[in-house]
Amino acid sequence: MKINIIGSGWLAQPLAKELKAVGDDVLLTATHAGKVKDLSAHGFNAIQYQLGDAVQSSDPLFDADVLIIAITSKDIAGYSELLSQLDSSITQHLIFISSTSVYKNCSEAHDETSQQLNRANPLVKIEQIISSHPKATIIRFAGLVGPGRHPGRFFESGKPIKNPQARVNLIHLNDCIGIIKAIIKQQSWGEIFNGCADNHPKKGEFYPTMAKQLGLPKPKTANTHAEASDKIVKNKKIKTQLKYVFKFPDVYHMTFE
Repeated sequence: MKINIIGSGWLAQPLAKELKAVGDDVLLTATHAGKVKDLSAHGFNAIQYQLGDAVQSSDPLFDADVLIIAITSKDIAGYSELLSQLDSSITQHLIFISSTSVYKNCSEAHDETSQQLNRANPLVKIEQIISSHPKATIIRFAGLVGPGRHPGRFFESGKPIKNPQARVNLIHLNDCIGIIKAIIKQQSWGEIFNGCADNHPKKGEFYPTMAKQLGLPKPKTANTHAEASDKIVKNKKIKTQLKYVFKFPDVYHMTFE
């Protein structure tokens, strides 16, 4: 398949490697010419693109079986411009990497049908824009961990763990890639999926344990006594609909190399 990825960061590059390894034709984008040159030197096919750039629907960026948007930008106008440029007959399928931060911290468990959305988060509006594409699938990933992102280092700077009674919602990089590949393989379009590990220990228990693994000091805690500062993200749909089996279902037993 021809798969183009808007982005070339922590998730996009290893995803591109995995897709290339199974024979897909993959294109990455970067916002600066120097990054494009660096990507090319590392064997990637890459072009320069900035969200919101004036691009024709016939541009090679849009000539794809699947276009994956894997950037952190919250530029609502930029996404509106992108979707206005897309011709669904050329870019047949769209995957947007969103975040479980769209759900309110309201001490509830959220599945994909939850209406408890944090509408102050621009991702809620961006998801609505993405959904205008007839075959767009949205993946709401929890906090991303994996190589270079060991949770034991999250509070290494000395900042305290706020609301230590709140639950963690995390997902490993390998599972992010696995879920994306499963969606493409199964042609599961027009869907919303939560991507999150199975268990949700309290922050005040989890992060000190992970810091100890690295021989780092125990992080401090700062309980703000916020009653509605907690949430749990449910991953049942991924398991039942895609039959996806998590590589790292337990946040205490992940690898970070």
